[in-house]
Amino acid sequence: MAVKGIDISYANKGLDYARLKADGVSFAIIRTGYRDQTDAMFETHIKGAKAAGINVGAYCYCMAKTPAEARKEAQHAISVVKPYKLSYPLFCDMEDSSLFDLSKTKLTNIALAFLETVEAAGYRAGLYANPSWLENKLNRDRILSRYDLWLAHWTEDPDVPSRYQYGQKMWQWGAEELNGSNGRIDGDICFVDYPAIIGDEDDCQCGGYIPSKGDTVLFGGGSHYGASSSAKPTGSLRTAGTAKVTNIAQGTAHPYHLVGESSNVYGWVDKDTVFALSSGETGKAKAELNFRETAGLDGKILTVIPANSTVVLFKETEAKDGYVWQKAAYNGLVGYVASEYIAI
Repeated sequence: MAVKGIDISYANKGLDYARLKADGVSFAIIRTGYRDQTDAMFETHIKGAKAAGINVGAYCYCMAKTPAEARKEAQHAISVVKPYKLSYPLFCDMEDSSLFDLSKTKLTNIALAFLETVEAAGYRAGLYANPSWLENKLNRDRILSRYDLWLAHWTEDPDVPSRYQYGQKMWQWGAEELNGSNGRIDGDICFVDYPAIIGDEDDCQCGGYIPSKGDTVLFGGGSHYGASSSAKPTGSLRTAGTAKVTNIAQGTAHPYHLVGESSNVYGWVDKDTVFALSSGETGKAKAELNFRETAGLDGKILTVIPANSTVVLFKETEAKDGYVWQKAAYNGLVGYVASEYIAI
């Protein structure tokens, strides 16, 4: 199959989305922004496209120079698209001249950090790149063995195919004027049925993490079991920390078998105690502290965390009552702790 699409950003104003749809545009890939900046036209574009019946995906113009920066940029892009249902991937666009001097290994690690963060948030992730980057700037096999490619190679005619074949799922072929485009607009062809692949279910991009066998994950602590269907836990509560997924039994009460690394878990655990490694880190309580249901001193106390106990700390924080409250997981519960009482 091959369907017609466009990619749009702040540079595309005055679009008539209904006319674009009538002119054969099936999908639009919309720029989220760069760094922690949101594209000024993102909301206008995504609302207009969806109202006209155009399927939507997104891309972030990545300027990260380290994997840590890439994860932050990905998190911002995720926050931008979160209110909207995507039926196409969220792509990482790496082409900025400020990255030219970085090595292949560094650039590849940056791309993977971005894509892994997107994937961990429950979205389909993909890379936008031109042949020069794929040949000279990236270890492309490390990326394309795991993630979809949106190839940028302009032939200036959608009927003249690119001579480069990397197994791309989508192709940016050039630019043209369309009914409703208000000038030239980037044109794309997609070769797969992303709406069918991604699915129509509301829970397909709920943000929940679905690990694979062999993944290193964050375990939030709590009970573990001798079998995936066991009714009674084995031994005492296990500590929070990192662990390896060694087996999976989807559809069971405790679908993931973990072997602890920094955690002492060794058994089957509930799905809501397993988190993507990129979603946070572990820390230890400096002193005994209250673990609250919501951020703030008025939040219900779920339990008391003993001094030196390990917790999983997520990236979400909230300032309230003179403290910075950090979302955390402890012994199978998710809540908030005052971050000044936690040592990383």
